[in-house]
Amino acid sequence: MTAGNLFSRILVGVDDSEPSKEGVALAARLAREHGGELLLCYAVDWLPLIANSAGAYVDPGPVIEGLKEQGDALLAQAADSAKHFRVDAKRCLVEGAPAESILKVAGDAECRLIVMGTHGRRGLGRLLIGSTSEAVLRGSTIPVLTVRPGMKIAAERGRCFERILVGIDASEPSDAAVKTVCEFSAEDRRRLLFFSGVDVGALSGVRGYDYLAIRDDLFAQAQQIVDDAVALARTHNVAAEGRLVEGDAADALVATAKEQETDLVVVGSHGRRGIRRFFLGSVAESVVRAAPVPVLVVRTSASATETTAS
Repeated sequence: MTAGNLFSRILVGVDDSEPSKEGVALAARLAREHGGELLLCYAVDWLPLIANSAGAYVDPGPVIEGLKEQGDALLAQAADSAKHFRVDAKRCLVEGAPAESILKVAGDAECRLIVMGTHGRRGLGRLLIGSTSEAVLRGSTIPVLTVRPGMKIAAERGRCFERILVGIDASEPSDAAVKTVCEFSAEDRRRLLFFSGVDVGALSGVRGYDYLAIRDDLFAQAQQIVDDAVALARTHNVAAEGRLVEGDAADALVATAKEQETDLVVVGSHGRRGIRRFFLGSVAESVVRAAPVPVLVVRTSASATETTAS
C-alpha cells in the first residue's frame, strides 16, 4: 500500500461531537494534499431508541425520519467544513450500528483510510475512545486515523504530517506500520523516528543472573527491531532514526511524541503477548487516548479492500 493509496479515498465517521469536526477538517486537508476523495458517513442507529421504549407502542416512522434529518444536517455541515479546504466531499447516510456501518461503507467504497474523532477519556468516564471509535479500531483491517479534541495539528502553511514517530515491536501489524510510513511521499515524512519501548517491569519476579540475561535479551531484540526498521526505511530512500526507551510502552511513546514535537504517531495493534510484547492492542488504545497528535493505527498488512470486522 503506498501513501498515495492511503490518502486516495478517505472515509470520516461523522457525528455531532467536536472530535468528529476536527476529524473532518484533518481528513479534508489530507484529501487536498494528496488529491484524494473524501467520503462522509453518518449512521442512523434508531433500533436502541425503539427497543428502550419500555414496552409502549412507538411509531418508529417519525423517530427514524427525525434521526435521518439530523444526520443529513450534520453531513451538510461536515461537507461545508471540507469546502473550506477546497474539497468536495461525498455524503453517505446509512441505517445501523455506527461502527458496523462505517466498516461496511469503507469496504464497499474501497476506502484506504478511516478517520475517527475520539474523546480520549479514561476510566469510567471513557465513552468511545468512545465505543464507536474503539469498535472501528478493533474491526478495521485498513488503517484508522484518530483525532482527539485539542490535540496539536500542523499549521496549514505546511503538510499535515512531516515529523512522524512510529512505535514498533515484533509483530505483523508493526511490520505493516513500518511499511506504510516508508511508502509515504517525501513531503509527508521529512523526519521519521522509530521507537521501541522495553518494559522490564514484567520481570519483577525474576532475580539474579536470569533477570539480567532476560533483560539484556529484551533490549537486544528491541534494538534489532529498530535497526531493521531503519534499514528498511533506507531502502526506500527515507532518512530515519531509531530509539529505545525503558518503561511503560504507551507512556514512553506519548512522552516521546511530546518531546520530539511530532505531527503523527503510528502504531500497529495486536502485537505479541506475554513477556516479549512491546505493543499490543491495549497499548495502541492507550496511545490513542493520550497522544498529543493524531494517531494512525495499522492493524494488519491486509489489503485495503478487506474491511470486514473480525
